[in-house]
Amino acid sequence: MKSPIIGTLSEKGLHADLKDYLVQPGDKIECPVDGFVADILRDGLVIEIQTQNFGAMRKKLTHLLGYYPVHLVHPIAVERMILWQDSEGKQIKKRKSPKKGRPIDIFKELVYIRDLVMHPNLTFEILMTREEVIRRQDPKRKKWNGWYVYDRRLVEVVESITLSSYANFKRLLPDDLPMPFTNKELAEALKCPSRHAGDITYTLRRMGVVREVGKRRNAILYL
Repeated sequence: MKSPIIGTLSEKGLHADLKDYLVQPGDKIECPVDGFVADILRDGLVIEIQTQNFGAMRKKLTHLLGYYPVHLVHPIAVERMILWQDSEGKQIKKRKSPKKGRPIDIFKELVYIRDLVMHPNLTFEILMTREEVIRRQDPKRKKWNGWYVYDRRLVEVVESITLSSYANFKRLLPDDLPMPFTNKELAEALKCPSRHAGDITYTLRRMGVVREVGKRRNAILYL
C-alpha cells in the first residue's frame, strides 16, 4: 500500500479562503513536495498557510527549509464576528468579539518554532484580517455547555506585513517601549499577561533580535 502524503488535512473555511486570496496564475495547489504537501508552490517557493499551531508543522518546516525557500502566512484577526448556530447549522445569534488581534500576537506561535524563525530560507507574512467565527452546539460535548468552534471564515484582508529581517521583527515591539526594557515594562506596554511578555522576549532572544544587557534590581534588561 502506498504511504499517505504527510500534511494532507481536511480544509476548514479560513484556510481555503486564504489560499484563494493568495493564489496567483501558474501556482500549483496542494502540491506534493518531498513527501509533504505544499499549500502553494510558486516557481520553487513553498507557500504555507498556518492559521494556528506552528509547532505541528515543525517537522515539515525543518525538512523543507533545507531544500526550498518557504514563505509562511499567518492570519491575525483585528475583528471577529461570532455566529452562534444550533447543531443543524441554523443561526441563533451573532455578536462582535471584544478581542482585537495585533501583529505582535504572532509570537504566541513563533515561540514553538523559535529556533527556525531566522533561517535564511524562511520568511513570514502576517495578514491582518476580519473574520467570522462559527460556534455550534453539540449536546454530546460537556465542555463550554456543548459550544465549540465549528469553522472560521475570511471576510477581508486589512493589511499585509512581511517579516524577513531582524529589523522587521523588532518593529513589532511597541513604539513607546523604553530601551532597554524589562518583561514587566513590555507587559504594561502591551497590556498583556507577564507570561506572554516573557514568551516574546524569550523568543526574540533565541532569534538573536534582542539580547540581555544587564539587570534593574532583579529584572533582566533587554535591548
